[in-house]
Amino acid sequence: MSDEHTLEHLYVVFYDNAQGLGLCGCGNPEATYDLVRDLLGLAPLYEEGRWQTAEALTGNIPGASHIVLGAMERAELIEHGSSLRGAWLTPKGEWCLAAMRAAEFGDFDQQGYPHNGERCTDGCWRVPTSA
Repeated sequence: MSDEHTLEHLYVVFYDNAQGLGLCGCGNPEATYDLVRDLLGLAPLYEEGRWQTAEALTGNIPGASHIVLGAMERAELIEHGSSLRGAWLTPKGEWCLAAMRAAEFGDFDQQGYPHNGERCTDGCWRVPTSA
């Protein structure tokens, strides 16, 4: 799943303000990549012990998990009902988790935008099925 097209879409998820997390490349973006991948891998968070693991990943700092998961929800990677403690993956989140498991941060960091900079569609976020 880790081709140039996939890497360009990972770039959108992490760096684009309108379609993704809107992160910058300074500091330690690789640690952020690992955190997002690990949090996506916990979903659905309503399953036994997963919320506690999500809180531990965000440092057990009161409110930190809410901020991080809220950003992930604005990027349409997760969604929730009555509480973030019950968040689950969206189709985009499923795609992102599969792509992140196939690619390292350094594979896409300098990639750039797909579609000549045009906005991605829902079709971009479909996980390939094996035949």
